[in-house]
This record gives sequence, C-alpha cells and structure tokens, in this order.
Amino acid sequence: MITEQYDVVVAGAGGMGSAALYHLARRGVRVCAVERFGIAHDRGSSHGDTRIIRKAYMEHPDYVPLLHRAYALWDELEAEGAGELFARVGLLVAGDPNAEAMQGQAACYQEHDLPHEELDAAAIAERYPSLAFPEEWSGFYDPLGGFLRVEDCVRRHVALAQKHGAKLYTGEVMLSWRREGEGVVVETERRRLLAARLVLATGAWAVPELCRLGVAACAVRKVLLWYQGRGVEQYARGAFPCFFIADGEQYFYGFPAEAPWGLKLAEHNVSHDPVADPLQLNRALTDGDQSCVLDFIARFFPALQPELSKYAVCMYSLTPDKNFVLDIHPECPAVVLGAGFSGHGFKFSPVVGEILAELALEGDTQHPIEFLRLSRFAQRRS
Repeated sequence: MITEQYDVVVAGAGGMGSAALYHLARRGVRVCAVERFGIAHDRGSSHGDTRIIRKAYMEHPDYVPLLHRAYALWDELEAEGAGELFARVGLLVAGDPNAEAMQGQAACYQEHDLPHEELDAAAIAERYPSLAFPEEWSGFYDPLGGFLRVEDCVRRHVALAQKHGAKLYTGEVMLSWRREGEGVVVETERRRLLAARLVLATGAWAVPELCRLGVAACAVRKVLLWYQGRGVEQYARGAFPCFFIADGEQYFYGFPAEAPWGLKLAEHNVSHDPVADPLQLNRALTDGDQSCVLDFIARFFPALQPELSKYAVCMYSLTPDKNFVLDIHPECPAVVLGAGFSGHGFKFSPVVGEILAELALEGDTQHPIEFLRLSRFAQRRS
C-alpha cells in the first residue's frame, strides 16, 4: 500500500469539502481530498443544478455575519473563472404571517439592516399576477436573493484548489481514520495517508460519527422536481424570482423557469423518509413524491399546467436543532468536523470552507460560530 504525507487530508469533496480544499490549498498547505465518487456527483447533497442563496435568514439571525462573508467569497470565486455561479434574480418569501418561517424572517430583518420590501397579498398579486395567494398572506422581497449553480460551484472550488497544488483522489473510499501521535492516519482502498490534520466533510456519511458523539443526527431522503407545461413562461427567469412559500407550517421553495427543464420545485419540510445507509438511498421516483408539490402548484401557481421534465433525489443531514456542526473533534484535536448542514447549508460553503481551514491550521476561527459548536448539545443533555 502506498504511504503519503500531507499537512491536511480532506475527506469528502462535495460542497463543503471542495471549499475547504480550496481554502487550504490557496494558503500553500500540502493538502489532498479523498472522494468516494466523482467531482460534482449526484450521490449526496450538493447536486440538482441550483440552490437558493439569501442573506435574511429565518432559521437563525446569527447566520447573517457568516452570509456577509459567504457573499464576498462567492463574488471572488465567480471572478476567478468563466461562467455564472450566482444568479442574482431576487427572492420572494411569502405565506401565512403567523407561520414560523415568516416570523423568523421578520425577526431577522428587525435584528439586521438588510434591504427588503414588505408586501401584502395585493402587492404580490400585482407584481406576480401568475401567483394566487390567500388575501391574508404577506411576503418579503429580498433583492439580495438568488440561486447558485451547485455543480459548477463545486467544480470551480476543486479546479482552483488543484491550481494551487491540491491533490485529489476520486473514486476512492476512506476506510478508516485514527489518531497517531499529534496527527492522524487515514486509510483508503489504495493508500495510507499521514497528516497533521483531517477535515471530515462527508455529508450523510458523517451522521454515524455525529451520533457516536451524542448528537441525534439523521439523514433523510428529499426529492427535487422540474416542470415544463403550458404557462411555464409566466414563471421564467427575468419575470419571476426564486421563492420560498410557507403554507402554514408546510414549506416549499423553487426557482424561476429556465431551459431546458423549466420550473424547479421542492418541499422543504423534514422528511419522514429516513436513510439508514446513504449507499442504499432510493433514487427512483415513488408514487408519493409528487403529490404535495402538484397540489401546491394547483393552488398557488394556477397559470401552469405542469408536465414533469426531470427529477433528482438528494439527502438532508439533519441535526436536532437543524443547525450546522462546525468544530474540532472532542476526542481528537487533529480532526475538524463540518457536518449536519440540514438542507440549508450549500450557500455557506465558501465561508464554511474558510472556517474548516482555520480550525485545521490554527485551532480556532475568526468567524462567530459558537452557536454551531458541538458543546450546545452537551449543554442540552446536562
């Protein structure tokens, strides 16, 4: 077996791992990544063409400082290569004003000075006549919102990391890692890697490690759907933004229609479809996967006669509070954890990569991540 030595090994080269690889490599660190699939693969969570990006954060206002940095880093990354990564098309957040998501959005705007418009149902109907919302609903228009082209983002991070000297091992499974002295030994199917630090960014494959550390994490199956059909042009980019709709406590999100697949939609609520083994994820479209989305379209997107054009299946890796885990491993200070991104993490990937790099190299980070540390779970158990 080949033995190689690095300053840092990154396990997983998806959204977060590719960003960590980039930030480590640009610092001149001897770094490699081990990825069991290929780059921008469709086996985990960082695929499906697009993900929403937004600064006003209903989940927790403490994410906003991280988003300021993420936006700056996305701008830098986009400028370093050819092709659009961040489509600045705006975001409509709308629904029952008593819904938790709407309350969270309002609270975020109260705490942070972010540009936005408050809209009642009549104003939404005037601006977007192809929508049909109850008259008691309200909304926020976020001019900073838009979407990221996820596979291209991952490819860009990896390509630039390699330009800075990073090594990449794809189609190679990490079999184990263990502490050795002040560093780690990582074994794959093909090589033994000795390193001062290890960054674990393995998505759904990190769930067992979180559970072992006392975090009741889980992975769930989620389905993304694209529709063409009569009327789809009324929801096209240029005339229509990204959207997040709170129908009571049932949440849906989507993207303006683009060629060749049309309007993309998905249901965001926590799934009752747990994934015991990510390698055995059911990637087929089941009878129940479209029902709530088609009902949503019929009620709120009346101009569209939907015809399914594409679908994809991904996973959310959920923590109990639906917030990330960014920390140094409590049992091995040579290991850094980036996990549990709970279905809303991709937009943060460049700043998460920067945080993981800082934790690996310096043992701490300049960014405010106390609310994302592992210790919050220990406090709840005590």
